[in-house]
Amino acid sequence: MSEKASDALRFGIVTDIHYNPETETGNETRAGLERCIDEWQREGAEFVIQLGDLISREGPEAEADLIAVRDMLARFPGKVYHVAGNHCLAMPPERYKAIMGLDSLYYTFATHGIRFIALDGMDVSAINEPQTEADRHLLEYYRDVVKAPFYCGAIGSKQLEWLVNELDLALKNEEPVIILSHLPLLEETTDEKHGLLWNHEEVTAILLRYPNVRACLSGHYHSAAQAMRGGVQFVVLSAFGGDGEHKQGRFNSEFSSHTVMISSSKCTSFSSSTMHVIK
Repeated sequence: MSEKASDALRFGIVTDIHYNPETETGNETRAGLERCIDEWQREGAEFVIQLGDLISREGPEAEADLIAVRDMLARFPGKVYHVAGNHCLAMPPERYKAIMGLDSLYYTFATHGIRFIALDGMDVSAINEPQTEADRHLLEYYRDVVKAPFYCGAIGSKQLEWLVNELDLALKNEEPVIILSHLPLLEETTDEKHGLLWNHEEVTAILLRYPNVRACLSGHYHSAAQAMRGGVQFVVLSAFGGDGEHKQGRFNSEFSSHTVMISSSKCTSFSSSTMHVIK
């Protein structure tokens, strides 16, 4: 292994596990995640990012399912960073945060000189009471006028202000930024059925103002997709259960996860295993 490769940051990433113990593949989730964790460890992953939709069921079973799959991922010996998906919030957000050990559904962390910013795409949505009058108007517009998918949502005014502040700070500190969002931010990386962040155009416009934003990693769509916009890589990862479309509660039997490697480079590229980020 070259010196540059050995100095690279490696982390595991998985999305859309949709754990449901009542399905055949639900019972295989534990074994599938154990294989993923073993692979991440072999690849030298320092931490894992889970991009949302850990569970499928709603109602009283949702909490038990969330705790079960959380504990499966906790077998990884390093830190696991969780991003909430729409299915994760089949319970009150405060309860979800308590179970997952989160103070907020949007947050930031830095490692190896790289700033990661996790977004809460369900901040303004059918499952959340708007925090401000502006958020109330935003919800009414997308819900009643646009008729946007109810299982998607938007980033509210307080979170947008927080995002700009974090991006300003990262730029001042000369940190490359990677955005984490369960919901995709570009139309070309999803389809009409799955949808995307309601106010994706506003959020994308903010991100493109910052030359240090390198990538946005998302899930939700269940199929892999990728696009480049303004020098930023927008990558949607395939669902844990394979090519992702639910067929009467069944998934493809091949489980999908990735190990991402980040290193300094003069080019910017992404595959399922390697991302080169210009520092």
